[in-house]
Amino acid sequence: MRIGGRIGTGVLVLGLVFATAPAANAASPRAANAGTGTDTITLITGDQVTVRGGTAVSVRPGPGREKVTFSRFSAGGHLFVLPDDARRLVATGLLDQRLFDLTTLREFGYDDAHSDTVPLIVTHQEGRAAPRAGRVGRELPSIDGVATTVDKAEAGAAWEALTDGTTTRTMAEGVTAVWLDGKRRSTLDQSAVQIGAPAAWDAGVTGSGVTVAVLDTGVDQTHPDLADREVAERNFSDAPDNVDNAGHGTHVASILAGTGARSGGKYRGIAHGASILDGKVLDDGGFGLDSWIIAGMEWAAEQGADIANLSLGGFDTTAVDPLEQAVESLTDEYGTLFVIAAGNSGPGEHSVGSPGTAPSALTVGAVNRDDTLAEFSSRGPTEEPGVIKPDITAPGVGIVAALHSAGTIGDPVVDGYTALTGTSMAAPHVAGAAALIAQLHPDWTGQQVKAALTAAAEPAPGVGVYDQGAGRVDVAHALTQTIVTEPAVVHVGIAAWPHDDDEPLSRTVTYRNLGETDATLDLAVSGTGPDGAPADVFSLSTDEITVPAGGEESVTVTGDTDRGGVDGHYSGTITATGGGSVTRTPVVVTREVESYDLTFDYVDENGAPTSEYSTFLVGIDSGRVVVPYDEDGSETVRLPKGRYFADHLMVPGQEGRVHAILHPGILLDRDLRLDVDASATRPVEVTPPVSATLGLAEVGYLFQVDGAPFIAAGFAVDVPGTLYSAQVGEPLPGTAMSGWVSTHWAGEDGAYYGLAWALDEFPTGYTRDVERGELARLRVELGAGLEGGSAMRSKTPLPAPGVVPAFEYGYDVSLPGTRTEYVTTEDLTWRSSLWQYTAEDELVLLLDTPWRSYQPGRTYRASMNKPVFGPGLPPAAFPWASRLDDAIEVYLPLFTDGHDNASTAFATESGSTRLYRGDQLVGESAEPGYGYFPDLPAEPARYRLTTEATRAHFDVSTKISAEWTFMSSTVDGSAALELNVVRFTPKVAPDGSAPASRPFRVPVRVQDESGATVRPTRITVEASYDKGATWRRVPVGHDLLATLHHPADATSVSLRASATDRDGNTVRQTVLRAYTLR
Repeated sequence: MRIGGRIGTGVLVLGLVFATAPAANAASPRAANAGTGTDTITLITGDQVTVRGGTAVSVRPGPGREKVTFSRFSAGGHLFVLPDDARRLVATGLLDQRLFDLTTLREFGYDDAHSDTVPLIVTHQEGRAAPRAGRVGRELPSIDGVATTVDKAEAGAAWEALTDGTTTRTMAEGVTAVWLDGKRRSTLDQSAVQIGAPAAWDAGVTGSGVTVAVLDTGVDQTHPDLADREVAERNFSDAPDNVDNAGHGTHVASILAGTGARSGGKYRGIAHGASILDGKVLDDGGFGLDSWIIAGMEWAAEQGADIANLSLGGFDTTAVDPLEQAVESLTDEYGTLFVIAAGNSGPGEHSVGSPGTAPSALTVGAVNRDDTLAEFSSRGPTEEPGVIKPDITAPGVGIVAALHSAGTIGDPVVDGYTALTGTSMAAPHVAGAAALIAQLHPDWTGQQVKAALTAAAEPAPGVGVYDQGAGRVDVAHALTQTIVTEPAVVHVGIAAWPHDDDEPLSRTVTYRNLGETDATLDLAVSGTGPDGAPADVFSLSTDEITVPAGGEESVTVTGDTDRGGVDGHYSGTITATGGGSVTRTPVVVTREVESYDLTFDYVDENGAPTSEYSTFLVGIDSGRVVVPYDEDGSETVRLPKGRYFADHLMVPGQEGRVHAILHPGILLDRDLRLDVDASATRPVEVTPPVSATLGLAEVGYLFQVDGAPFIAAGFAVDVPGTLYSAQVGEPLPGTAMSGWVSTHWAGEDGAYYGLAWALDEFPTGYTRDVERGELARLRVELGAGLEGGSAMRSKTPLPAPGVVPAFEYGYDVSLPGTRTEYVTTEDLTWRSSLWQYTAEDELVLLLDTPWRSYQPGRTYRASMNKPVFGPGLPPAAFPWASRLDDAIEVYLPLFTDGHDNASTAFATESGSTRLYRGDQLVGESAEPGYGYFPDLPAEPARYRLTTEATRAHFDVSTKISAEWTFMSSTVDGSAALELNVVRFTPKVAPDGSAPASRPFRVPVRVQDESGATVRPTRITVEASYDKGATWRRVPVGHDLLATLHHPADATSVSLRASATDRDGNTVRQTVLRAYTLR
């Protein structure tokens, strides 16, 4: 029996990633399609997970892993499935949580439909080779790592090679960590003046003799501004060559070191005398694997790059990821200065992307032309306490620079130039400034150049250090900057709440004189509070120091939060005047907001401390997540005052028991200690009306805040008597908890029993003896399937609107055939699904019924998987085709069966989807039935949508094509498009055939976007008995019955129809081999 899922929620792994929203510069290749439809993903463990609609999952354990349990959780827009034997490795940071983040894996294109492999980065102990697991690729010596590609068919073997143990695994000998080789994405005349570059040029400082690396999408050397600028190039991506087909790298290189030759010097780069190392680390779509980027960074450093520009990034986690490691390692070994874009995810806190979060990086935010901070510019603080990012800002809005030869990026300004916006454009301004300083001071290290630039930066008044770092880069000032500080940005510390007895916090600041004469400096410090008002919280140990030439002198800065009345971050600037320049050093001290200690003590059934637990703790008001874990079974976290929700999983307990415990309403207004006690749970025990074998038992919950879903999760087992649950305490005001119990059984009478209930809380155990009279009976006729293939039937209850239990349960069925099923009826609707696989176990068709409710004691009859398969618009929770503001998205179930069971997944050999506005092509997709078309004009217009799909495997509906015309204009939010489809519902045999040599009546109906049947103003139907070579008009009566006369020598019938509704919307569709003849 193929099981659709095993064990409950991934509270452990979820907390590791839901700290902030992903950075905009980490946008993914499949972002528009993510969360829509059905995808199958093979995990590094070899387990296969199928995801539908971004929520429902079914898990098929890998070979030999039938007894492994699984966790599933969804929150913050991400869905995770975590095998229990990976749980500890993820919790301790040795195994990348993204390997189990189904949302991220799909966005990266690592689902099974788009990738046959799992790309990894495996780090190992220095001097030791990692165990062989998959195909070894690039060595990454800067992080003692290697890029590895694992064939999904061999994923289970790779998991065994990389880890040791069984239930609780450890890393294999020599392995230090395993990471997903994830993807990162790429994030002037006036701007050069804005940062003072002409002063350097007038002084003859152009970056001459300095080597800068542009690690991006490549550099177009055919552009006059970049001709003869490169000294070396190398392609690290999977693109076929080093040509910049995206344009991003060319634009960045032009800002940094372009000559401006094509514009007579008007659009020259900041360091137009520098030499360029061209490292292509992003593909032609602007995306790059982590391993490509690390390899490019290593190459640049080895080639002698003084400065390396990385206008790219991705979501930062609490762990130190491989790119951050590489920045630190290469900075230490080679002295290279890595200038990195902060990201475009502002204005929220904690939004700076990796690798810009690396401490040694010179991380760049963006300002507008008037030096105000750009709203999109990512802000700190980072996930690592004490690391202040961004470091500096630079112009990043409407930056004009070279347009690559393909000419397909940005807003072209004049011939050969285009304007782009983002921190991607700000970073090369700073990299160029660094090159100018490096020319003046060739003996300086990259960190000294960084210190000089931050010391000379111009801060914007009233803007915090976590927003702008030291301020906007000032090249003219930096030219004469010989006084720098260590650290360049000072984090004085955090004063713990309460603040009635705050002790002053101090930090030493060391001034270094890189010049040739002694410098006497007058010191002053200013401060600004969290509310933007001036704040007298900082003081200095002296107001004057003398720093000898080539020497250093120290001063102490003190932050006295007792002087501040507002809790939060206090920013300031230490200003040192003298030595021919002004040196500015940003300083921060934090007056902790009202906060308390929250302690969890974890005890097993016998009252003993246990390390076999996971906790997902989330702030109800802030959305911030914490994952407390300590092997001694007790963990304390300090958190701001507020409301919190905690979800705990304790596994395995005695006799394999799983204990699910919720604290739905933690009010943290004092220090608090809570027990997470397995003995407080009670069993979930359901008894069916007949002798039966348990397939899956699940208990779950939906937690809502202010009426909106906040977290949903489920815990499940497949062994009777092992699922235990408890809710400890009640939800707080403004929040609500509901729950469910869902069990699936194979009766000895051959029937399926789906026994589920919606509850008004998460249950502390649940006991129910079910009588047959409580149930509805379903008799389901299933049509013929694939020759030599297999099929699975699944049932899913819906305990609350929009909430699907964590796992689907499926059981094997034979096709054609008839099944008997019994389901509960109380406050529930049910969805039935049919999964069809080839002999090679490839999913080729998934059919879903609409959600349906039933009455106890009644018998219902239904059919599934019978012709005609074609475009359908059955009732669904979301529109199949939508206008989304100024975009159109379609997700059409092209192979919906003759009984309105939607084809939410289907395999095709070829296909396409195109959208036209009038006769002009707007966009196209290679995915049949799916397309996302952004940036449409707001005005009303008639659109034409076409799609076609050809499939193998099946002998009916081998090719489908359709065309729609409809009116559309911009909407506020979303609205369903006015599409119609023509449905054919003939009575055919279970094998999908109809009799030849006689008249045959085919009911025809037109279905609108809501799934309702509508009366067309015009309809025509045609039939073909030679697979579409010739067509015959078919009479259609007033009752919309089409009468066909099947020839004796025909083997199949193809159908073509067109219809027009009263609003003038049209549809024309063709189904080849709609059904067969016998």
